[in-house]
Amino acid sequence: MAYRGALSFAILFALLIYLAAAGCGQATPEETVYRFLGAVQSHDSTAMRSCVNPEALDKAANGEGELARQWEELHRRYMVKPVNWRMEFEGIGLETSYLGQDRALVRIASGRCELYKLKEGTWETAGEIDFSTQDFVPLYVVAKEGRWYLEALDLYIVYGLESMARS
Repeated sequence: MAYRGALSFAILFALLIYLAAAGCGQATPEETVYRFLGAVQSHDSTAMRSCVNPEALDKAANGEGELARQWEELHRRYMVKPVNWRMEFEGIGLETSYLGQDRALVRIASGRCELYKLKEGTWETAGEIDFSTQDFVPLYVVAKEGRWYLEALDLYIVYGLESMARS
């Protein structure tokens, strides 16, 4: 009986450690961008948000006027169920330029992004990006307490990717 209690406590403790780490940035700027793109592909909004500087998220959540309206519109467009979009990334290669110890620009230098839209129950190709021939805005990444975070808000990046894929 004591063994079961200790095992349950160990599992609970491991789960709490995992959940605490899930809300943190990553060890390198590249890991942050890769994690973010993976979260976009899997529609994992919690993981997407964990890659963004918490201060930027607070500013958006407490925003007023035009900022609040834009944020609400993006939230409705990308997060309200049923989700009718999806992006698939393949062969992503990154180039990083450090701007100091705690700031970097990460450029998606190669690979592809396919955009799909759900129409009448069928996923249809809606656009694509070839990062080796098309320049996407470099992602600004900052270090906070030894972890790296995107400075841009997650839904703005998704919007930028969708817009580029459609053009």
